[in-house]
Amino acid sequence: MSHYDSHPSSLPRSTQSPPRLIVSPIQLVANLPQQFTPPKFQVGQSVLWARVPTHGFGRIIGLVFAQSVSVEAIGYHYAIALDDQCPSRADCAADWAFEDDLELLSTHAYLLQG
Repeated sequence: MSHYDSHPSSLPRSTQSPPRLIVSPIQLVANLPQQFTPPKFQVGQSVLWARVPTHGFGRIIGLVFAQSVSVEAIGYHYAIALDDQCPSRADCAADWAFEDDLELLSTHAYLLQG
């Protein structure tokens, strides 16, 4: 996962360049399973990275069944549009997340408090 810490700039957002779209490398799985389990999340849901200390958050804008290049993670990967209030939004507009790293924002918002 390429989601990373960022430090908000002291410059007002209007004077900053727009955040970049960060696309972590993923690759298609060579041998697709005969049957797919349903994805845990759906497009449009708000989620957060629950297993990293930065707890970035945003809305799901897409998903793909693939293999991560950086870690051994075969399964659903979600494209997440980062929320305007997410600290990492200053650095990237969207990122990929592996299904096991995500939780619904509505049930895990307490992770952002602290």
